[in-house]
Amino acid sequence: MALPASEWTRADSEGALLVAAASGRTAVVRSLLRQGVAADAADERGLSPLMLAARNNCIATMRALLDGGADIDLRRGGTDGWPALMHAIHREHRQAAMALLEWGANPDARGKCGYSALMMAAGCGDLDLVAALLTHGADPSTRQPLGFTAMDYAIGYGHDQIVSLLIGVAPELRDEFNPARRAVLELATRLGYGEILARVGGNRDHDGSC
Repeated sequence: MALPASEWTRADSEGALLVAAASGRTAVVRSLLRQGVAADAADERGLSPLMLAARNNCIATMRALLDGGADIDLRRGGTDGWPALMHAIHREHRQAAMALLEWGANPDARGKCGYSALMMAAGCGDLDLVAALLTHGADPSTRQPLGFTAMDYAIGYGHDQIVSLLIGVAPELRDEFNPARRAVLELATRLGYGEILARVGGNRDHDGSC
């Protein structure tokens, strides 16, 4: 027979919260939080209830967790170290990502490897989400360790509208020609992204210069 909730161990309680968050059982989440279960509990991968809710587009559950004290920008879990915002973007859950931004998530969030929320959205091709991140203050000039910006990801994945949007907010990035940009221009050339190449100087000679 199952133990009553009053006799659960801390691990039992946190496990129940993690399962409830991942499955969008908002009423259960609120009840467990009222009982004092830690809002930032971790599963075996280090993922928090908020991260799990974001990964599954459980928006009401995310709100309940934040109301219960969850850290919206907590970075933890696996090899990526993504906060909830990046988990939502990676799963292409635009509504969850937009909600997190409205609730104060850091628009310049990064994972352990320096990959940013804006880079992820640009690579995924979500124009509305890229616009929302920029509106909330994401920095388009941010680079990951190899030198790539969000514009480079948009170029490499062939997202013409996102390239245009980023040029509009950061025109100084359009004409740069460092090794990272050269690499994505060469990729765009091979893939036939003619409109993008015309916008970002893709007709210049790839002579290996920086």
